[in-house]
Amino acid sequence: MERRGGGGCGLLSNIWFWRSVAGVLTAAVILILCIQFVNRSSAKDFPICRSLELCPSGWLYFQRRCYYLSESEDNWNSSQSFCALHNASLLVIENHQELSFMMKITKQDPWIGLCRRNEEFFWVNGKALDNKLIEVKGSGNCAYLESKGVSASGCYLTRKWVCSLNSSLAR
Repeated sequence: MERRGGGGCGLLSNIWFWRSVAGVLTAAVILILCIQFVNRSSAKDFPICRSLELCPSGWLYFQRRCYYLSESEDNWNSSQSFCALHNASLLVIENHQELSFMMKITKQDPWIGLCRRNEEFFWVNGKALDNKLIEVKGSGNCAYLESKGVSASGCYLTRKWVCSLNSSLAR
């Protein structure tokens, strides 16, 4: 009986031995790869990878897009002009995930890139609004995002706004 118990411990200690060997080998491989990465990236004529800055400073990144949430308020047209100066536009919502994300992070009902033309809403990129994605409440011509969805008011009113642009690495 003693021999049986002793054999079990020996088998168990062999498993721990091989796990330790595997761990040491893994650590060695990682260390070698890190050394090679540092040596290659220190060579001035051989850039190892692109910059990891996906968005301009002060902008947020989500699903291959960059977002700017304004601190100040302005009317719809001036807000769109601000975005255009940064190679962006007022927010164009493309899917339910983006809508949900923006509703969670925005406050104080910001302007988005949706406006009424001839009784229909269009995004600033020219696409017609998909009413399955968003239903706009209100009788105004310029849209803003609120906690319950999207509403429209007079474009002359001042609000905060959200700009969006495609990330530099999204292409």
